[in-house]
Amino acid sequence: MNEKDENGWYHIHHAAFRGFIKSIERFVNANKDQLELETEDEYRSTPLLLAVTNGNKETVECLISLGAKVNAINNQNHGVVELSANKHFIEILDFFLEKNFEDLPVWKRLLNYLSSEVEDEAESAGKCLRTLTQGSSEGMHPNWKAVVDNGGVPIIVKVIKSQIGDRAKTEALHCLINLIPEDVVKEQVASSGGIPALVRLLKSSNNFIVQLAATVLKEVSRITELADQAAQAGAIPNLVKVIQTVRDPEVLVECVYCLGFIAEAGEAHQGTIGNTSGCVQALVGHLEEAQNQDLLMALTISISKIACNNKNNQNAIVEEGGAAHIITLTGLKNRDLQLSAVDAIRYLAENNSSTQKTIKEEGALIPLNNLLKKSRAERVQEKTAAALWAEAGDYIEEQRSMASIIGVQTLIEFLSTGSEKLHLIGSEALGVLSRGALNKQTEIGNANGIHSLVRLLRSDKEHIVLSAIRTLRYLCVGVGYVPHLPNQNSLSQARGIKFLVALMVHPENELIKVEAAQTLGCVCLGNEEVMKEIQSNVEFSYVRILRMMYSQDPLVRLLAGAALAAFAFNSVTQQREIAEQGGVRFNCFEPFLVSVDEFFRCNAAFQVVVLSRIIPDEEQAVSSAKGIKLLVDLIQESQSETIQSLAADCLARLAHTRAGVPAAIVSIHAVDLLCNLMLVDAELVQGCAAVALGYLSHNHDAERQLLNRCRKDPYLMKALKYYCSKARLSPSFIEGWHHYKTVGLPPIEEGRPSLVSTRNLYVPEKASGRPMTMLSGEVGSSSNPHSSPSHFLSQQEDSRTNLTGRSSRASRASHAVSFRNHSGHRSQMSNAAEA
Repeated sequence: MNEKDENGWYHIHHAAFRGFIKSIERFVNANKDQLELETEDEYRSTPLLLAVTNGNKETVECLISLGAKVNAINNQNHGVVELSANKHFIEILDFFLEKNFEDLPVWKRLLNYLSSEVEDEAESAGKCLRTLTQGSSEGMHPNWKAVVDNGGVPIIVKVIKSQIGDRAKTEALHCLINLIPEDVVKEQVASSGGIPALVRLLKSSNNFIVQLAATVLKEVSRITELADQAAQAGAIPNLVKVIQTVRDPEVLVECVYCLGFIAEAGEAHQGTIGNTSGCVQALVGHLEEAQNQDLLMALTISISKIACNNKNNQNAIVEEGGAAHIITLTGLKNRDLQLSAVDAIRYLAENNSSTQKTIKEEGALIPLNNLLKKSRAERVQEKTAAALWAEAGDYIEEQRSMASIIGVQTLIEFLSTGSEKLHLIGSEALGVLSRGALNKQTEIGNANGIHSLVRLLRSDKEHIVLSAIRTLRYLCVGVGYVPHLPNQNSLSQARGIKFLVALMVHPENELIKVEAAQTLGCVCLGNEEVMKEIQSNVEFSYVRILRMMYSQDPLVRLLAGAALAAFAFNSVTQQREIAEQGGVRFNCFEPFLVSVDEFFRCNAAFQVVVLSRIIPDEEQAVSSAKGIKLLVDLIQESQSETIQSLAADCLARLAHTRAGVPAAIVSIHAVDLLCNLMLVDAELVQGCAAVALGYLSHNHDAERQLLNRCRKDPYLMKALKYYCSKARLSPSFIEGWHHYKTVGLPPIEEGRPSLVSTRNLYVPEKASGRPMTMLSGEVGSSSNPHSSPSHFLSQQEDSRTNLTGRSSRASRASHAVSFRNHSGHRSQMSNAAEA
């Protein structure tokens, strides 16, 4: 037992090394000192160290149970931890970790071993740490916290920053990748100076090192502040250089992802990426050549981040041909890649009319629409619908065309899904289809769209509630405030009135309150039953709307006036109730009437005409004259199709209101100006102008002027018939037109605006003014009322005027005289009126 061999090993050393457990027990029982007996060779190893060296776990357990010291070290300063690491004996390391011996700090010894200047030792420690922290499909390995708590991250960063060989750095980076998903690790990497070191590794000639460094940088860049540090350390040009020069897909995937996350961190980084020489060309080049699906996924995701809300990058990518390659990817069978390509199309097109045009020309709409129709998966529909709606842009004509492509039934189905994005897109698209002279109000109502929209009023998302409120308003009234009775009744049956009144009263958001009030005014327009239902609700009161006319928000004040105008339109009864509950003052509207914003001026002008009877601090004729003149001026001077259509719509409403107003409109050459709008190549503008002219044709002067214009240009009559139902055109006007046809008319010139609603989605978007977000004209301002205006209505008859009725010539003439007195600065006005 006390004999040793030529190598200086005693019997117990051989037994420990070879795993002869019974011999070990016999030797120790005979002499306890045998447990710590060292070999008489260069290593001076104890039996426990030899058992660990050979990886025999049972022998290790036996020796420890007999009392062997676990903190023993050999002449090389290696203990059980280091020896296990050298041989990658993870099972033995796990055993010591599980036992958690007080005098054996496994993690500290392993991390100290990693910091060794000897590459083999650092590599061995790194391999073990990598294995011990390797996560699974269920998430990170629990050991990550022990490594971090024992100062592992700074040590790993120290290895990365050192001059040690690539083998050790590779294992250290692998370990760091296992830990990096945790934010605390990302922050420790940054605080230890790891980001500049990682950026330097991107210049390595070892592609694998570059890949690992890019992977860590990618994860670090998920935090905005750390992405800023990466950009400051020069990550962007170094990543771009790798993307330009390396062809290994695995390296490219990580570099492209990293570039995308840095871009996502801020607009400045997007600009730097876009301005880096050759970056966009390299990305599009890989997009064209790549066959690796992981790389294609990385490219589409990162292009989305680089292009998001950045017009310069959007233009550069599309001009380089990136859109065409991304569109091709939408036809692949890989669903994740397919949807990533759909997202990229959306971000390339969003808020950019130039790229929208190009993407349409590249043929994106057909595959996107096919994908939308074929799949009922909510995730697919959500992303595809978002891309299609982004392609529509802000121009209402394009939105109408896109909504028509998607289809009414599909849009209504969106409202029944669980996706908030689909709720918003469906509501907005239905709202667009509900507007204009050629709307789809009836089709949407028949497809049960009203009930679906009413359900959205209960959403906890304010933007969805606002959209649903507005769309319901568009469905209940058309151009010229013509009520759609079936839709109004459907909304009432769906308990929509109850929800709208509640939304007018309870939300903290004033915009929701005032939008709900305005929609209530439109829902009851020309519908006594609905009006009775609204007024039977104990929470409804005009006082609530009048209070909103003194809001701090100008838009809320404007819309509060719109709500009052909707309730008061062609209803003396409601005008009296508004007056009795407080009424309005002209100085509430004055700031809007002189506003530089045409949208505010247009809405306020309409409101002062409708509410002129109950405005006590201004003469009825004067306030009406001011409003009408403003509307006609906007038709003549505005360059925005949105404002042109809104102003024409307001004139269409006023053209079938109280006596004298149509004559006043006609007296300042509105007929000629509206006829000019009929020649604009925008369906919404043409339609609103046509409806206004249709109602004005019941005025004899307007009838004569309109017949004269139509005789000179028969295209106008063709457009009027296209947009107006027979009921809107005066019978005498139709009769006069038939007479002209008998006499003979000049031919219609070629190249006139098309009347068929088949807008080509492959033409560029037109520049538009303020996006139309509401149908009706509105008003509001702030002033304290000093007296009740109810006496203005004391002699009025309690009745509603006929929506298409014609007033007497005497009353029209009287009102026209008042109007001419106000607008005497127009040199030709008196002659036109006398004629």
